[in-house]
Amino acid sequence: MKKLIRLFLLLAFIQVTTMAVAQNERPVFTLKLRNGDIITGVVDISSITFKTTYGDLAFPIREVAGVTLGVNTFGVDKTLVMEYLNTIQNGSLTDASISFDKLIKMEIGAIPYIKEFMESPAYKKKEGSDISVELAYDVMLSRHNISKTFRVKDVLQNTGATSIEGSYEFESLTLETDYGRISVNRAKIGSISVIFKEVNNVGTGNFKLNANQNIVGNNNGGWANTGILVRRDQAIKIIASGQVNIASLSNNAYTPDGGVNGTPGPKSAEPTYGCLVFKIGENGPMMKAGDNYQGKSNATGIIYISIFESVYNAANTGTYTVKVAVN
Repeated sequence: MKKLIRLFLLLAFIQVTTMAVAQNERPVFTLKLRNGDIITGVVDISSITFKTTYGDLAFPIREVAGVTLGVNTFGVDKTLVMEYLNTIQNGSLTDASISFDKLIKMEIGAIPYIKEFMESPAYKKKEGSDISVELAYDVMLSRHNISKTFRVKDVLQNTGATSIEGSYEFESLTLETDYGRISVNRAKIGSISVIFKEVNNVGTGNFKLNANQNIVGNNNGGWANTGILVRRDQAIKIIASGQVNIASLSNNAYTPDGGVNGTPGPKSAEPTYGCLVFKIGENGPMMKAGDNYQGKSNATGIIYISIFESVYNAANTGTYTVKVAVN
């Protein structure tokens, strides 16, 4: 009942809330692909329509921290998949081999149907044959880099502490990147994280870090890709404000300098819990930014920012507003 009440409150909040978006700011999506690649770019999206069991919800993009995409069955003919599976299990060796080859070439959306078949009374393990439903399932999981613990539903995380299951239906996303416009098919995307960036100055950006997403310990979108390129020996300036509550640290309130519960943060150059950190390049060393950092870059690469804590908890709340400038 509590979850239902929270959802109704969220629905009401979405309907009455409008967030002003600065004219020089646009949403930036960082896509983590299923093959491990990462693509970041500006998108022309003002809201996300998310289908749930309670109806369709239209989330202003300002309210979205990220979306983890499940393995859905969009565009896949279930009847055809089941036909292939029945032939693999019950047909002649020749027919089973032909159906096997056709099945493993299908899109990722066939995987939930294969799992459904294997969990149904119609499924019987086939003995004494190299061609089997289990092998087709393993091949499909491997080909699409999917774990056996995959989820079918998508999960949207808003900028509060709420995660909602449903479906974010789209065929592809088009991003404006430094290499031109790139369209990415939905089937290739594992997760999406959202930040905002000033687009009128390639060396400057204003960003919002959400404590329920942008935590160093979160392996799925914990680091926010600013898209700002810095070259070795260029000056970097990072200014931050705001407050976050970190559930894994007794829900204490932190500020970007690492201060806790109203106490100023330590002057140490080493990262401390709750402080703002940054790195240059995806694999660069983590450095403390605090609430006011100025220094010269010791490398060339994209600047990433996050909140320091090794343990990730989706119940974290609050945000840091961060300005990054390079000149």
